[in-house]
Order: sequence, then C-alpha cells, then structure tokens
Amino acid sequence: MEDSRPPTVTRRAVGRGGRRYAYRMTTRPVLIISGASGLIGTHLIEAAKARYDLRLLTRNPDKAAENREGRTWIVWDPDAASRGDEGALGTLTEAVSGAHAVINLAGVSVAEGRLGGAHRQKVIESRTRSARALLLAQRRAAEPAKVWFQASATGFYGDRGDAVLTEASPAGHGPLVDICRVWEAAPEDAGGARLVVGRIGIVLAKDAAGWQKMVLPVKSFVGGPFGSGQQWYSWIDADDLAQAILFLVEKEGAAGVYNLTTPEPVRQGDLVRQTAARLGRPARLAAPAFALRLALGGLADALILASAKVLPERLQKEGFVFERPTFGQELDKLL
Repeated sequence: MEDSRPPTVTRRAVGRGGRRYAYRMTTRPVLIISGASGLIGTHLIEAAKARYDLRLLTRNPDKAAENREGRTWIVWDPDAASRGDEGALGTLTEAVSGAHAVINLAGVSVAEGRLGGAHRQKVIESRTRSARALLLAQRRAAEPAKVWFQASATGFYGDRGDAVLTEASPAGHGPLVDICRVWEAAPEDAGGARLVVGRIGIVLAKDAAGWQKMVLPVKSFVGGPFGSGQQWYSWIDADDLAQAILFLVEKEGAAGVYNLTTPEPVRQGDLVRQTAARLGRPARLAAPAFALRLALGGLADALILASAKVLPERLQKEGFVFERPTFGQELDKLL
C-alpha cells in the first residue's frame, strides 16, 4: 500500500456539544468512513477492523458509547461543516488529518421515498453537503488523506435493456441518473487525493433491507417476477463489496470509475425463481408494472423495473477476485 501509515501522534479535537476526541498513537493506517452505520458501512467496518484504525462519522451521539480500541465514532454535522462552521469543520479537519483514506458513503437513501421532486432534492443535498464538508476538511487538514473513495450507483446507466454496460458506457436518462451525476461530481478534485468512484449495484446480505423485501413475498407464497421479470439486476455481495472497496483504496494507481457488481448479473425473474426453488415455494404471481408504479411512484421505474447489465470490467482487470460471483453461490449464504 502506498505510504499509508499516519504519524504516531495523538490528535485531539472538540466536537459538537463540547465532546472531545483523542486519537491514540498508532502505526496502523487510518480510514475515515462517513455513512458508517449503514449497510455498506457495517460490512466495511468488519472487513477493515483487523488492519486499520477507524474513525467513523455519525450524526447519532449515542454511537460514541460504542467506541473501542481501533474504532472511534465521531459525531459530525455535515450541514454545518459544509457551511464553514468553525466548530463542526474543526472536528472534521482533525479527524481527516493523517488518514490514509476517506470513504464517503453518506447520504439519504434513494429507497426512502418515491423519487418525486422533493425526495430527489433531499437525496442530492444530503450527498453534496456531506461531500463538501469532507472536501473542506481535506483541504484544511495538516496532512490530508491520500485516497478518497466516493460511492455512486449503477443507476448512473439508467434503463438500458440487454446492453452490456462497462465503465466506458455513457450515462442513461432519468432522475436516478441525474442524482448519480451530481454524486460523482461532488468531491471535485478530492483535495489532491487519489479519487476512486464506485458505481455500486444492488447490495445483497441477510441484513440488507432490499433483500428482505425481495424474499418476503417468496417466503409468503406470493412471490413472482416484477413486471416482465426480464430486467437485469446487477448485484454484489455485501462482503465482496467491502473487500472491493478496500482493494481499490489500497491498490496504488487505482483511480477513476469502477463498477462494483459481480461479473454475472441475473434477470429479476430468474432471481425470484432460484430463490423460490431453494425455499420450496412457488413463484408465479407477477407484480404488474402499473401496480408497482402506483405503489412506489418514480422509484418503480428507477430501481425495480429498470434493466442494467453492468459488468465490473476495470475491477477485474485490476485483479480483484470475487468470493461469490454467481447468484447461486450468494443464495448459499443468504438462505
């Protein structure tokens, strides 16, 4: 890994409400993770804790009670920091200084609404403000982070039918595409850090809300395809995703956009049928597209009915090896 060790000093910062943070002397590289309490962040912490000291950004003051050696939860206010508030920005600047990498996962979930105008704006603002706060801290830090990982999504490609999509493919059209464009541009120059943008597919894990919603109808004997069921779902196991992020953070020279999906996407109908077969359930009750649009609004077309056959071409060329590349292997873990 490229010169990843931070200086062996103890750093102190004053956070929101006068909370003080002391960063212990360490020879291990340091990761800053925003959005650390979400699905991806949770799996990333487990993957990284053995070899990194972790500074985990949260809005929840109760998280500080979970601090332990090698893991420090830091209460931050990205809105205030993005406006240049000295207290909020000072805390963030001290946290960033000396870190090997910033991993920015923060932002309101796209799935927490119907992708109407107000929801889209909320999603965009949450992502741009978080990135701007981190960027201001990165630029002010005495020793800026060397690497910046910026999360994005395969929604960048839009609804593309059976077209094979690699990192060289152009953006599609639609509200989710617009969100991804803004999201990817938010770090600007990353304050001089090596910038990696990860276009993340559907993340599968037992604790993933998306997977739980997909499997529940099957378990309840009312499973079936969404719409035609022919749309391609580009997915990735949550633990493979965590390892891929660390792989790119650690690999000297890795920069630019990477699709973070398995090399074997699956049609939605096949996903349901394979799941149902494992559970001994039927999978014949299709959910019509019009019903999904009625229930979910714009989210139905953006996430459920859209087809994107995305391949991790650059990630595989870099030498990353997936532990669970096929959906059948993933089901062994999920079920």
